[in-house]
Amino acid sequence: MLTKDLLQYKTKKGQILPQFVNPADNQLLAIAEQLIAVFEASPDTPRATLLESSKQIIDSTPEAPIVKRGLEKLLLDRTEFDTAPNEELIAFRHKLFTETSRLLSEKQFQDYAAYEREVSRIMADESSTEETALRAKLYADLPSCQPVLTFNTLSAERLLHRYNAAQVQGLLLHCNTLTLKLADSMTAELRQLFKYLRFNQLLSTIRKEAELYHITVDGPLNLFYKTKRYGMNLANFFVAVLHQPKWELAAEIQFRNKQRYLLSLDESCGIKPIYQQFLAYIPEDIQLFQTMLENKTDDWQIRPGSQFLPLAGDFYCFPDYQLVHKSGVETAIELFHPWHQGHLIARLNTLAEQKDVSLILGVSKELEKKPLIAEALETSAYFAQFGFTFRDVPTMRSLLPILNSLV
Repeated sequence: MLTKDLLQYKTKKGQILPQFVNPADNQLLAIAEQLIAVFEASPDTPRATLLESSKQIIDSTPEAPIVKRGLEKLLLDRTEFDTAPNEELIAFRHKLFTETSRLLSEKQFQDYAAYEREVSRIMADESSTEETALRAKLYADLPSCQPVLTFNTLSAERLLHRYNAAQVQGLLLHCNTLTLKLADSMTAELRQLFKYLRFNQLLSTIRKEAELYHITVDGPLNLFYKTKRYGMNLANFFVAVLHQPKWELAAEIQFRNKQRYLLSLDESCGIKPIYQQFLAYIPEDIQLFQTMLENKTDDWQIRPGSQFLPLAGDFYCFPDYQLVHKSGVETAIELFHPWHQGHLIARLNTLAEQKDVSLILGVSKELEKKPLIAEALETSAYFAQFGFTFRDVPTMRSLLPILNSLV
């Protein structure tokens, strides 16, 4: 992900225009290859050494420095450093500070140099380390000294596409609302897109007009709860959009309560998918939920949501889970997290007038604490029959009575 200082964009007549690079530019490809080569050779290298080698390429090659620093940032995101606490070093520092305190209380020194020599002598005796190496050892676990463990490499062309995608993702971190238009193809890619919506716990309204799905997603600036995490989820969701054959995106971007700009993109922007489509991926929370259900009953089978449920007014729900009883009865579960207040109330209002949908509602206990939500749940006949609350993940104790009532 690119930070705001690394974003390149222009504004014109209320529009915000990301400044993409050309992934086929030979000069940029050569620079990307040099940077990738440095990172590929980095395992066991201290962070400072890696950054110095990278800086040499940034300083000695053409192209705008902001672009090269952006490429470097994306490569750092793919690099794992050894950040584990060094217990031996922690003990060494504790000993050093103890000796420092003792010396200051027991002796008088003419100057700081004499004091430093005495400390170094004592610590060298304790650790069998040369005095000249003590200073380096003292700071050996600073971030600049952390060695590289692994680097997840990629091709130069893919890095440039990744850079263009990151330009959009960086803008979406400052988004009020995002609207997508997608063709009603019901391909595996489209179903996976809606799974990404649910897996990332994004707030969305889905409706259908003619042959197009209109998806409106709230942005992090519209929230007052964990906006940073939500913004990252929204930015990551854009990666799934790139797998769609035809798409239109419109987002309202606003930096620090300043003027609002419209970001408009479609598949013609030329950004290729930057990750493989994980069609078979099942998140850990769903795997945990599946295991809990299997341990409690053999009557129900659960799987991640993969089908739309039509609701009143041409709106649709894409549930988190779908369940099938051995008798053939089917139902679905939609979960509402702490930032889903407005969407939960809208769903309760819709279901109050709709009796022909089998949808179980799970509501976060954090969300239930809000007076407006508590009142809505208490007065909802639908929730009283088909609703439950949960903390981190749903529990069988809350869910099984509802499931059994359906059969």
